Amino acid sequence: MQLSTDKFTLKQLFSSSNEQFIVPGYQRRYAWGFKQQKALFEDIELLKEDDNHLFGMILCHTGAHIGGLNQSEVVDGQQRLTTIILLLLALKKRFEDLQLNKKAEEIEGLIYCSDKQENILHKIVLGDLDRPDYIKIFKGENEDEIINKNLIYGYLNFVSWLNNFEKEKLITFYNKLINIAVIIRLDVSFAKDAYKLFESINNRGLRLSPTDLIKNFILGHASKIDSETLDQVKTLWSEIIVNLDGIDTNQFLRQYMCMLLARRVTIDKLVETFKYYYVNNVKDTELISTSELYVEEIEHIDNEEENGYGDTQETLIEDIDENGVVGENVKPESIKKISISDFLRKVKEASSVYRKIRLKEFENEKVNLRLLNLQRILSFPSYIFLLSLFQRGLSVKDEIAVLKLIEVFMLRRHICQKRTGELDDIFSQLVYVENEDIVNQVRLMLVEDLPSEEEFEDYFPNHIFKGKLVDRARYVLEQIEYHLIKDKGEYKLSSAKDVHLEHIIPQVISSKKAKKEFGDWVTYLGPSAILKHKKYVSRIGNLTLLAGILNIKASNNPFNNKKENYKKSNLKLNDSLANHYRQFKFQQVDDRSRELTEIALKIWKF
Repeated sequence: MQLSTDKFTLKQLFSSSNEQFIVPGYQRRYAWGFKQQKALFEDIELLKEDDNHLFGMILCHTGAHIGGLNQSEVVDGQQRLTTIILLLLALKKRFEDLQLNKKAEEIEGLIYCSDKQENILHKIVLGDLDRPDYIKIFKGENEDEIINKNLIYGYLNFVSWLNNFEKEKLITFYNKLINIAVIIRLDVSFAKDAYKLFESINNRGLRLSPTDLIKNFILGHASKIDSETLDQVKTLWSEIIVNLDGIDTNQFLRQYMCMLLARRVTIDKLVETFKYYYVNNVKDTELISTSELYVEEIEHIDNEEENGYGDTQETLIEDIDENGVVGENVKPESIKKISISDFLRKVKEASSVYRKIRLKEFENEKVNLRLLNLQRILSFPSYIFLLSLFQRGLSVKDEIAVLKLIEVFMLRRHICQKRTGELDDIFSQLVYVENEDIVNQVRLMLVEDLPSEEEFEDYFPNHIFKGKLVDRARYVLEQIEYHLIKDKGEYKLSSAKDVHLEHIIPQVISSKKAKKEFGDWVTYLGPSAILKHKKYVSRIGNLTLLAGILNIKASNNPFNNKKENYKKSNLKLNDSLANHYRQFKFQQVDDRSRELTEIALKIWKF
């Protein structure tokens, strides 16, 4: 391994006018937030002039030095380098404000470089996703136009903190930053060595994610094949990252592996499972050393809302068939392996489909509407099967029919409080269904885990729609409205901005403000009003949809005032509230809940 290591002050690191640091397109976006930025700033601010401070380490893949511009690829350390440049840019602005022009010019020599033709270039070039935002910040363009808020907020945070520094303190801070604090630079000549070192570097910053480890594993393998393969892999991985911009890449890879293996894979076992699958399905993996297959324990980082779970499991290499799908006692040597580039093309195709699922970007709007419904219900585990479904080339009619079944299935399971931990397994197993008669196949498989009519009927009236479940409440009420007007798919309710989720008995009834705005509901509701209120306020019987802002005057019968608003509503959902209820107390919440349950049984059925 050809490795050179040295310790540099920032002035030394950035002083070469013909060196440029390149953050490759396969790297993640700039992700440091307030916590990391503030820590770096305070480390410098609190540093005494006779102290030492280590920023950490950067790892660069360098080529042979030439007479013109030398470009070093940043394999690790882009978060730190980008943050330092943002801080230097903020310092430059503060120096200019104080008319310390020589200091501002000195910083220009650190944050810019030049080529043979004397063109002025950025010292650090970010990847494809962040580069436009980075350039906009240098140009001082409107922050609203910048997509990656971590970049602009980092810069603005530094500007704000530096504005509190008077001239002397500012110069002292600057000198400590560029002359006292140091950074360790590791230069590696060969790509395979760079990727080998990557995982062993433990910088202060964001912990390496499963995506980082998997990316490095793949690039390390490609570097051992040949330079052409490495270039292809870099390009393909960059395209995958672009496809998944704004989407949790860890969850994509986890759900993709669930689809490939037709079984549940948890975040804490993702890297291990991925490596084993990869070794048994990709060519030339004999080049990978045993040490590279070793996986240290990964910190549990599941998103609870998206049901990552986190249970442990065994990785069964012997149960992967020739298509990469789990089978019984399939021997690894029987698997037909593909090239690393072909493997990543499959991942790229899946990432494109995943983006369309998550962001509802299919050409057919009815498909997108069904995906929106699933999102509002909180149906994240279903994306495992949807990844497979939307790569099959089925008719839109079949896709919509399957989505409708999943919609019914997920709503009923959530309402009946079935274990979410089972869902990954359920949707992973659906990968086995064949294209022929797929709607009936999906129905037959899902019905095994579908709550019964009796369960749904018992749970629905008492289900609590609050917090993260507000969107689910809106979805349920919208579907009931469509049923009441016998809609044939021609009608669509306005967005939540225009049509609000309305609590008939208000969410707050006991405060002075609530009594002034909504009337004396505590007296109106009678004994134990406050105790019962918490139990009833978020049930379906107490919810409706309403356009506009309620115009209510306090009175001894606050429901009567609300009725005037319900009478003005065009929604069928509000007819009974306007015309059939003379009063609305806890008993009426129960009555209306049962009425809506009868409708729900007709809507959410197989």
